[in-house]
Amino acid sequence: MILVLGSMSSSALDAPYDYAVACLEAAGGDIGALPVPLQTLLLVESAQGIIDNGGLAYFYESDFPHNPPYSDFAEAYRRIGAESAALCIEASSLMFPFEDPHFFEPLRELWLERLQADQTQEFARLNAQVCGDTTVWEKLAAYVQSNRAAFEAK
Repeated sequence: MILVLGSMSSSALDAPYDYAVACLEAAGGDIGALPVPLQTLLLVESAQGIIDNGGLAYFYESDFPHNPPYSDFAEAYRRIGAESAALCIEASSLMFPFEDPHFFEPLRELWLERLQADQTQEFARLNAQVCGDTTVWEKLAAYVQSNRAAFEAK
């Protein structure tokens, strides 16, 4: 799975995203091999696109290439200044009752099924807070603009 293009709020992100994806493909799908601004765009864009389409449960049901820890996503959100969304991902990822959940898709799915049965859980509150948060897209566009040199072929 290549990181997925979500519903970006600005077409200004299209060209930088395409460039970052091309760099990711050239790096054999290893996001850690990319410069931090490209990693940031791909991690936030992918995560928020998934979350906006199906919530945190959909995000956690996804397996990402090279299985980055969820802390990588939270750190990327923090780099763009989306602290509230970063806290939602961080707090929800720490709810898993086992270590390194990014490696165990079947266990994540079982745990998520139990959580979704009770919408009064903290997980549901975090989901409501981050799903559809348009400020993430605004902050991502501003981050890309302020790092635009990183998104140009050298």
